[in-house]
Amino acid sequence: MQNEHSLIAAFVKRSKRDRYREILSDPRLRRKFTNQLAHFTDFDPKYRLSIPSNKLFVDNIARELQKRHSPNIVFAISEDPALDQKELPLAEALKQVVGRGMGTVLSCIPGRLAFVETEDERFILERHDALEKREYLRFVIGHKDEDSHVEQGVFQAVARALEWQNITDSDADELNELRAWFSENLEKPTSFGRDKLRLGICWFKTEATEHISRIWGMVRILERNGIYVKKIRTDRPGYVIYEDAWQLVAEPFRKGTMPRR
Repeated sequence: MQNEHSLIAAFVKRSKRDRYREILSDPRLRRKFTNQLAHFTDFDPKYRLSIPSNKLFVDNIARELQKRHSPNIVFAISEDPALDQKELPLAEALKQVVGRGMGTVLSCIPGRLAFVETEDERFILERHDALEKREYLRFVIGHKDEDSHVEQGVFQAVARALEWQNITDSDADELNELRAWFSENLEKPTSFGRDKLRLGICWFKTEATEHISRIWGMVRILERNGIYVKKIRTDRPGYVIYEDAWQLVAEPFRKGTMPRR
């Protein structure tokens, strides 16, 4: 999923990024994204480069991409299942894409350079500036935690619902299976505070796509049992206390501690 998430972070209009990240967090919804590529209108126009009408052919497009330091191997994101998620030599990928009218993005340099073929046009996406600040995700309910004084996270909601038997039968079985998966596949943070106070809050990194897709599974079960969850995001989680490949724990910035602008 890294190519897709880099594409969204770098080239999709800011107002649409969360929607596509949410879709791609669930592999079962991937086709919902790729099926839009033939008529995709949510690329930010400031990163779009037109190709001259006399150069809209495979060899010329390859040269344009190579001038921009495209590697020989590119990654295809396509509505064509035979191409989607395949790594191919640049020239071969272009031969399979150009002129077919199938919505396809060839990710050349993730988050920096891509070629787009739609049903009606073809163009290059290129970005030179640094990507936006890194973002982190959290799923919360309306109940505040006694220690951190912020809204409790989805794991706390699941544990409480099972303990109080607010959720039973097959939904409870599915939640327990999801909890077991996280026990096996997500490290338990070693610290939740810089001192005796446990003020740290857990955030998922946006690249934790498999973990986030399973969180959405928990959310769906909670919500059909009347426990409503909201997703929040930030690029300033606070003072980082713990971090691993998929998550971090941070104490939120509090009044008087915000850095000066």
